[in-house]
Amino acid sequence: MVTIQALESDAVVCGLCGQSLQAREGPKLFLSGRPDVVCRECGKRVAPSLVALLDLAQVAEKVGRTCRHVLVPPMEALLDLARAAENYTSAAPRLRTH
Repeated sequence: MVTIQALESDAVVCGLCGQSLQAREGPKLFLSGRPDVVCRECGKRVAPSLVALLDLAQVAEKVGRTCRHVLVPPMEALLDLARAAENYTSAAPRLRTH
């Protein structure tokens, strides 16, 4: 099981494949109940919806930071947000209806 937690370290190693990572502070994927970070490639295999959610959050933060002083964000920023939202929607687990 994989969860999202805040990372406070600069250098980490993936808890699944052992790949060395240079990670910035912020939300990252972790193995549940352990302090081990999960790299993007392993995250795509075991929790693609969480990777897409982190991507969406990163794009939204970037757009908010760079476009906070404008009334309407540039088209490129809006397209980046739309693409990240579409990726999350397609990666999110489907709810079963009976």
